[in-house]
Amino acid sequence: MSLTISDVALATIICTYVFVFVALLSLLIHGYVCRRIKRRVSFADYSTFIAFILTLGIIGQITWAVIDEGQGQHMPDVTRSQLDLMGKSLLINEALWALVNTFIRLSAIWALTELFLIVSKYSFRVLMAISIMHGAAALLTAVLICHPIQAGWDTQVDGRCGNQIDAYVSLEACGLLIDTFILIIPVWPVLRLRSSIRKRVGILLILSAGAIVSITTGLRIAALHRVNSPDFSYDQGYLGLLSTLGALLGVISCCAPSIATFIYRWRAIRPCAINSELRVNGESAPQEMARRTQGTTLSRRPEVEVGTYDLDTEGCSDGDNSDGDKFLKT
Repeated sequence: MSLTISDVALATIICTYVFVFVALLSLLIHGYVCRRIKRRVSFADYSTFIAFILTLGIIGQITWAVIDEGQGQHMPDVTRSQLDLMGKSLLINEALWALVNTFIRLSAIWALTELFLIVSKYSFRVLMAISIMHGAAALLTAVLICHPIQAGWDTQVDGRCGNQIDAYVSLEACGLLIDTFILIIPVWPVLRLRSSIRKRVGILLILSAGAIVSITTGLRIAALHRVNSPDFSYDQGYLGLLSTLGALLGVISCCAPSIATFIYRWRAIRPCAINSELRVNGESAPQEMARRTQGTTLSRRPEVEVGTYDLDTEGCSDGDNSDGDKFLKT
């Protein structure tokens, strides 16, 4: 077992477990919104939780590769047996990555289907079928590209392998196209909402949270090109880092609408709760206390000044029923 790790290996471990905490917190909020606010759990929610479980598999594999297999170390510091194990790790990593992305895409597509019922469900079914076929193709490629499969990591096995890097890069590029199309879907329906530009932009930002995953996928394609470099073990460390970050950011982006709903409800309820504490029988709390202590009677009913107490009372009134608010409340 390696006792020292490089900078990229250390960054992989730190970033991975920081984002694991963020993803777990996002899932807890997502679960709360599903059970207490939406009061139902849909296929999109199950897909998100499955994607997180599979992501934990990637995290375990990458952590073991960094600690025991020398991933992220330079070639002179890696033994022959560790190189063989890294070849096996690459295959496992690609298979898990394909599964995680498939469930994240299915979750996003299903959620968009529920949000935008005016959009043709036929197109969503086709997009879901394409996502499933892409995931199956990526999984089969990882398993069948070498015959026998052991030839993918054991150079002493008599067998043959296809061009793994070209195959993986092609599949990643196709996946990036699918992700881009999913990001484009909600743009037109959101722009047609009868609400302010600020709210429409906010909704688009929430629904476009997956764009950061697309950026990670693009960086991962570049990292795949470096896997066959002379410093294979070090460059594969970047691939492992991007795999964990991409999977965790995908899970977080699926929870983004629930996080927005949770924050919206908290902001809507909290000012009203504070406001009720600051008012006593229609009078502000400081004035009520002064009346009780001094025995004076107020000639009018003073109001709580929003600027004085720095309260955001938006959400205390039921008067705003714009489409943007309906979106966040559902």
